[in-house]
Amino acid sequence: MMNRGVNMESVAEQVGGQGVEKLVTDAERICTYEARRIGLENEPAIVRLQAEGAILVAEERRIAERLQSAPPMGDRRRLFWRRIYYWSVALLLAVTGFFAITLSLAPFRLGWISWLISAGMAALTPFLIDKLLEHTNMEHVLKVLTVIAAVTSLASIMLFAVIRGDLLAQQIREAETQAVVIDDAAPQPQAPDNFYDRATALLCAALLLMAFATEVGGGLILHEAWRSMPDESEDWAGLRRELVRIRGCMAEIAYQIVALRNAPQAFEATYWRDFHRALLLNATRSAMTKLLVGVIAFLAFASPKVWPQSRVNLVIAIDLTQSVAATGPDGKSDFEKNVEGVARVLAQIQPGTRLTVIGITDQSFAEPYILIRAQVPDDPGYFGERVTAARGQLVRAWQQKGAQLKPNFKQTDMFGALELASQLYAENPKASPKELIIFSDMRESVPGLDFERMSVMAALGRHKGITVPDLRNVQVYAVGVDGAGKSTGYWQSLLTFWREYVARAGAQLRTYSVTREMSQDVGELNQ
Repeated sequence: MMNRGVNMESVAEQVGGQGVEKLVTDAERICTYEARRIGLENEPAIVRLQAEGAILVAEERRIAERLQSAPPMGDRRRLFWRRIYYWSVALLLAVTGFFAITLSLAPFRLGWISWLISAGMAALTPFLIDKLLEHTNMEHVLKVLTVIAAVTSLASIMLFAVIRGDLLAQQIREAETQAVVIDDAAPQPQAPDNFYDRATALLCAALLLMAFATEVGGGLILHEAWRSMPDESEDWAGLRRELVRIRGCMAEIAYQIVALRNAPQAFEATYWRDFHRALLLNATRSAMTKLLVGVIAFLAFASPKVWPQSRVNLVIAIDLTQSVAATGPDGKSDFEKNVEGVARVLAQIQPGTRLTVIGITDQSFAEPYILIRAQVPDDPGYFGERVTAARGQLVRAWQQKGAQLKPNFKQTDMFGALELASQLYAENPKASPKELIIFSDMRESVPGLDFERMSVMAALGRHKGITVPDLRNVQVYAVGVDGAGKSTGYWQSLLTFWREYVARAGAQLRTYSVTREMSQDVGELNQ
């Protein structure tokens, strides 16, 4: 007996709400445990990868440090003359430093001891700088020393230029003074000579800068001289390849570590995405099922036959000339690919289609080559069985016909094929839409008009004697238009020509591609 004091709708709503809450709670618990399991399972792999990465880092550092001692890369003759130049400059700077120190010690009258000290100092400074630069990660020090040495050398030369200027001025003043003393003539007062006072300070500064530039430059040039010596003690090319390989392995390890660390979060995101999607689908499945059953029943009984809105007049033109006989890198010729492309089109043909397959030959219009003519039934059948059977028959008939075809015609009459297509459309003017699929390289090759001999196609208006057929309301698809043996510029100019030609014929060029794939079923574009 039903208790009327109980609101059954409220009870059902409460029970349903509790069920959903329990479902979500259980889902959260499962997701948490699974994410934790993935994290714990990936942790040993992460540790192992980190250890491998540390080993690779150490090896990468060792090889990089070893490559710093590698001789420069380049032509052997150029490197030989570079070594001669480096050693000559190093020797010249050492001799310069030696005589500069000897000159400084000359006033002290040390005899042979001054020569010994000069030789030691001239050799020590370049040696120490060379040793300093042999340490690793000294690229910045090398750049800084080079800049400072260049600045000081330039500054010393400029100071010498100032001294030369003062010396020239002093000589001019001396030339202008009274060279002869005349009796009874009053002596002219002379300005005090302070040339040496000024020049001494400038000379000291110039010599100081020159000494720094000479010694540091000697060390730098000595370092480069040693580096330019041929060294066959190591396989430097092999070391460089090994360094590239190690860095690639390091990048792969870094990728794997990040992927393993992000695996729990990635699982959670995927889990909740699928969970909410399932909730949404389950919530609407019942209503959608009922609606689908109603629609199927209506289509099956209320409208037992589905008629196409319009009948398609389809013409397929396939190139049978020698220009498509060349074999590509995949071992197939363009002709074989075109035959397969026609079979794919026939496998997608729609109900009510009037089909004609013609061949493009050397006399496409004068001697028409009709390969297949067929009419696909309007009624596809309750389950599409009739149109499926028609497609199968057309594909088998085309395969038998295609096995007998050969690209033997020496010339290509494209304009004749288009004229023939216009005649075929004129046989059934009420059929709409009209579609023309061309499997060809689109290169006209007949006496008096040979596209193959042209490097760039001229505009349509510059060609004489070309007739344009009536292709009004025709959708044109040119596929398999490869650029074999021609430049990209030629291919683009050929596209411009045919676009203008098709437009003048009243048609629309929907596709012009090197591939042979049709993005939509034949006959569907205008329905």
